[in-house]
Amino acid sequence: MNIIILLVTGLAAGILGAILGLGGGVIMLPALNIFFAYDAVMAVGTTLVAIVFTSLSASQGHYRAGHVLFREALFMGAGGIAGVLIGSYVFAAYLSTNTDILQGILGILFLFMTVRMGQQSYSLWKNPQPEQAKEWKQTAPWWGFFLLGLVTGTLTGILGVGGGFIMVPALMFFFGVVPHLAVGTTMTAMFPITLVGAIIKWSQGFVCLIPGLLLGLGTAIGAQFGVLVSRHLSVLLMNILFTLVFFLVALDYLQVWF
Repeated sequence: MNIIILLVTGLAAGILGAILGLGGGVIMLPALNIFFAYDAVMAVGTTLVAIVFTSLSASQGHYRAGHVLFREALFMGAGGIAGVLIGSYVFAAYLSTNTDILQGILGILFLFMTVRMGQQSYSLWKNPQPEQAKEWKQTAPWWGFFLLGLVTGTLTGILGVGGGFIMVPALMFFFGVVPHLAVGTTMTAMFPITLVGAIIKWSQGFVCLIPGLLLGLGTAIGAQFGVLVSRHLSVLLMNILFTLVFFLVALDYLQVWF
């Protein structure tokens, strides 16, 4: 029964993540922690294993669609690998034995996600079909993408999420990358970052491998399905629902501080 539930959870995370431009980690992490009774430390490591499959599946789809900036993804990936090494050290040295602190940080993360999803919902409500440029001209220096990867990779090593919620808006707002290229480039950069992070977490003993693989299989399938069905769903409605869900998850995590 647990096998089926894990596969279904991964499938749902992959579908919803593809619809909303997320890697699925922000869905699987609280699911493992709250519904499967994993402690925060094991939930972080196990989620990161699953995101490897999500990013690989999604990046292949975006590559076929021509939505990947390879130069930028390369520098983001390189910075992310360096960052995930730093983040994994911080996680093992300080947060793995301080679960209350870790859960509080996760609560802050989901509050941030609540605000971001709320902002997206408002933007979609005001402008349901925004015009998007079809091309992007390279203007930013390589070190800017490396730095973005470094910051995101550090958070990946600490929190066990892929970092798409940081990379995608950063590429759009700070580097002027159009949305479809931002998502595809982010997913491509996330693969080496999450792969290295997952290997480190596993070597540190912070991974339940079989559940992580089952979740990953579900997300890999769900991500492809989500791309297909996303054209027929109301993204505004999904954003509103996620805003409410993330807010409730944030409250659940933050209650350890009160």
